[in-house]
Amino acid sequence: MTHKSYTAVINYLENHKIYVDRDEFELQLEGHPDFPSLLAFSDALHFFNIENYSYRIDNDEKDILPEDFLALVEGELAAVKNKNNQLIMNGSPTNDFFSKWENIILVIEKEEELAVTKSRLNYSYINWGILIILFLFLLGYNSSNIILQSTFALTSLIGFVFAYEAYKKTHGKGTFIPVGVCKSNYLNTDCDLVFNSKKWKIFNKIDLSEISLLFFTSQIVCFILSSLARNIEFFFTVYQYALFTFIPMACLSLYYQVFVVKKYCPVCMIIITCVCIQLLTANLIPFDAKKINPGSVFLFLIGIFGSLAVLLNLRTKNGIAQKNENSIKRNLKFRRNYLFFKNNLSIQKKLMDTDFSGAFVFGNEHADQSLTFITNPFCKHCKEFYPVFLKLVKMYSDELRINIFFDIDLNRGDEDNKTVHVNLTNIYLNSRNKAEFLEALSNWYEVQAYSENKNGWYTKYSKYFGSSEAALNLLRRHENWVTANSIHFTPDIFLNDTEYPIQYERADLEYFIPEFLSEN
Repeated sequence: MTHKSYTAVINYLENHKIYVDRDEFELQLEGHPDFPSLLAFSDALHFFNIENYSYRIDNDEKDILPEDFLALVEGELAAVKNKNNQLIMNGSPTNDFFSKWENIILVIEKEEELAVTKSRLNYSYINWGILIILFLFLLGYNSSNIILQSTFALTSLIGFVFAYEAYKKTHGKGTFIPVGVCKSNYLNTDCDLVFNSKKWKIFNKIDLSEISLLFFTSQIVCFILSSLARNIEFFFTVYQYALFTFIPMACLSLYYQVFVVKKYCPVCMIIITCVCIQLLTANLIPFDAKKINPGSVFLFLIGIFGSLAVLLNLRTKNGIAQKNENSIKRNLKFRRNYLFFKNNLSIQKKLMDTDFSGAFVFGNEHADQSLTFITNPFCKHCKEFYPVFLKLVKMYSDELRINIFFDIDLNRGDEDNKTVHVNLTNIYLNSRNKAEFLEALSNWYEVQAYSENKNGWYTKYSKYFGSSEAALNLLRRHENWVTANSIHFTPDIFLNDTEYPIQYERADLEYFIPEFLSEN
């Protein structure tokens, strides 16, 4: 691998909006003992805290390739994009990629921000409250016809709310509209079918929910601007006539529901009703044509085009979100394909010592297949994986021999560390129901960082604490086994005698166990 590979990696990173110090990156590469191998590039990326994984993929598995990746092609790394079954390599379309590549790819994984799980104040209610109060305040600028103006304003808000809910529903988002209302055989309603059906060519490029949202958004904005300019008469002058243009659209929508789709949309009906009320209200409000001026027209146009700009921005964001969602789904399919997983499992590290007799054993001791978990009571990553491990123990105890080894160094001189290991081992040795050990380890993970809670743990399980000699003897076997197999981190997992690929999230293990068992 030469400068060509270096350029491909840099371009690939920049495509993901990841920027590194090129001089430092090049220095790390050239200083690597295996340069210019794939391992050198992978380690250099890890130096910059860029998670990356390499995979081996056979040609018959090419349909699970991600959207973009680095591939080893004729000894060089190439940046490849997979768009609509057309491969683009280093910026140019290629038709002979699969005859040249070496069935190895390198992909990066960007860290996403953790979702905040703490409850937060729902600011949408505050926003709506401010908006409603603002409406009531603005109505005070012209106290005449207050009931008609309030009716118009209220139907604007109701129309906007339902138009926005329709927009969310059209784009696959959750809404407050009950499912039983929007889709009911008894009521013959189906909002999704009405909004997403393309039975008419006229609706192939028209999104009714977007039109409705733009209509009510611009109406509210223009109403506020006209009120602030103290020329609300101009606003009603415009809508006194403009609302008539909605009648053909309403008739078209009703015809479409009744005769084409043959289903009704309650959301559409509410929106149509709101506009009909507004049409009636606007024509009952008297106005003074003398108050129409260029300034009012300018403000009105600002409201219209400002609302359009906001909607276009919302559409762009939704498009990006949908693309990211599709990419995530594709990557999940890519990562959870068992044939691909099996292919990568076959090239992983093998155990040198396959004697599991010294392990904490659960499940079926005589099963042909085994799952081995190497852990440490003080390991935070083990704590994260442990619920998944317990789930596997519960589900596959009849089909798997499940082994647990502690990664312990008895020569460390840390008595507290040794005491915890000894106590847990005694729980395993002295309890009649070995599941108590699994429970005790789970409870320990919960209190390991909180000294004030540890006394409760010791009190609960102290009945199993006894002589440390038998526990130490078993722990020495754990230590020897871990050392013999050159295990240096926890949690580590082995399926039979093969290490679980580090490229995969440990939680993904549960997706592969069923097929692993079925083929062995």
